[in-house]
Amino acid sequence: MKNDIVKADFIKSEAQFSFELEGKSEIDAQALSQILSSTVDIVEEIIRNEPDTYVNLKVTKFRNDSFDIDFQAVAEQAVTLMSSPDAIAAYLVGAVCGVFKIAKHLNGSRPQKIENSGDDAQITNVAGNTLITSRKTADKYFSGAKIENSIINIVNVVKQDEERQGFQIKDNVKNEVVEYTKENIHAVAPVVEGMIIDEAEVFENTIQTFLIIRKPDLYGDSKWGFIFDKNIDATIEDKAWLERIHAEKVRFGPGMRIQVELKTEVSLDKSGNVIKGSERYRVLKVIGDIIEAEKDHQIGM
Repeated sequence: MKNDIVKADFIKSEAQFSFELEGKSEIDAQALSQILSSTVDIVEEIIRNEPDTYVNLKVTKFRNDSFDIDFQAVAEQAVTLMSSPDAIAAYLVGAVCGVFKIAKHLNGSRPQKIENSGDDAQITNVAGNTLITSRKTADKYFSGAKIENSIINIVNVVKQDEERQGFQIKDNVKNEVVEYTKENIHAVAPVVEGMIIDEAEVFENTIQTFLIIRKPDLYGDSKWGFIFDKNIDATIEDKAWLERIHAEKVRFGPGMRIQVELKTEVSLDKSGNVIKGSERYRVLKVIGDIIEAEKDHQIGM
């Protein structure tokens, strides 16, 4: 809702980017769903905290030969909030490609250093190579782990399909391409969450509770989506349970839940206040079997 600001005060802009999966021209429906969902998560994180800015991400078409997805970002922003509100969609598309560049550049290791100069950020990776990118994009990437985790979710989907050699993200505004080869896909690993933890005091709490399954990961060991007191993403560390889930190819439905031992971690600033967006969730153990929606009996495995 655009509260207190009339429609005429907003400027709409549109821009396109493409996601190309190399290889065969068809894709598993569950894999496609995970790619689309993770892409939406990336866009939402990039646009988060942009005042009075609204984005609608559309899939405009699928193309053959390889498996290609064309996205259209339709953005609206209040005309008084920035000098060029008509450019917000182009910024968004550039930032999507930018965060994929950063993840590829880091190559699964923490950066040696990040130096800011004006609107630019220079990121030096563990090999000593540098990447110059938008400072704003770099700040979005390193301020929380959500963008990196979403990229890893996409990478894991592609990694599980042995027939695919890689993928590309294309900024159709600047005609720039970010290419991930098989080598890049296997190198990408989480680093941001560890950086955040090391820089802040961490408060931990472990409880037994029930979690409603919102978005299972059926292709690897990336985070699952659950409903707790809100929507959360959690790493499941109960490897034996995960192996059974993957081996049995369990079919998940709405409202299914599991009883778990859940560890919550939050980072605290120097004043002892919780850093917004720092919450991290880990399922240490799954207790029993999956419980069907609104039923008392469990799904045995």
